Amino acid sequence: MEKKLPWEASSNETALWFLGQAGYIMKSDGITVMIDPYLSDSVGKAAPLFARAYPVPVDPASIKADIFIVTHDHTDHLDPETITPYAHKSTTIFVAPRHAAKKLKTMGIENIVVIDHGDEAEIKGVQIKGIFALATGPDAIDTTGYAITFPCGKNVYHTSDTAYCDLLLKTAPKVDVFLPCINGKYGNLNIAEAIAVTKAVDPKYVIPNHYDVMALNSENPESFRYFCSAENVAAKVVVLQPLEKFGW
Repeated sequence: MEKKLPWEASSNETALWFLGQAGYIMKSDGITVMIDPYLSDSVGKAAPLFARAYPVPVDPASIKADIFIVTHDHTDHLDPETITPYAHKSTTIFVAPRHAAKKLKTMGIENIVVIDHGDEAEIKGVQIKGIFALATGPDAIDTTGYAITFPCGKNVYHTSDTAYCDLLLKTAPKVDVFLPCINGKYGNLNIAEAIAVTKAVDPKYVIPNHYDVMALNSENPESFRYFCSAENVAAKVVVLQPLEKFGW
């Protein structure tokens, strides 16, 4: 496990780093945003068939974020074993939909802004909008995607876990960078569905996620790249390794 990493972006750069599963760290305008970090093997401890396929890439105790976003209350998105050792709970602003926010409160988190889909708030100069997601199960009906716009105007849309439906296409925001799930299991978007949403978003870049940490919940991101090309998707497909930086 890495002890510490420098999350550095130049003054005119917006950058993100892939944490595996659906997790990212983003940095722009001197502000660090983290979304859905799964930096433990807590799912694997409860269900060994879903153990991590590779070691935790970075110690959550070494990370400091201004804003910490949780999209819904599934353990690989709202992970007690990631949040408990996180060292900046008192100064970081947490963002979550309503039920996930209640779970965070039981973990001692007090700085919470509730943003459900359709809601919007400005936090430390960052505009955060809740985007419709179709929950994949009754245990997390408040599942919410998020569009994140930094002060410089550059923006990102993270789908969260979501099933496919027409409303997902109709509510999809136009952004620079799109972060869709592609695993196609347990209700999530499959590759063809993720491509349909990508076309609706029409981003400059699309970076797939939710395919790499658990063998029984995996997909080949190169298949996503191939079929994006076959479907004439305009966006550039970027496939990141854990902790790999992408800047724009």
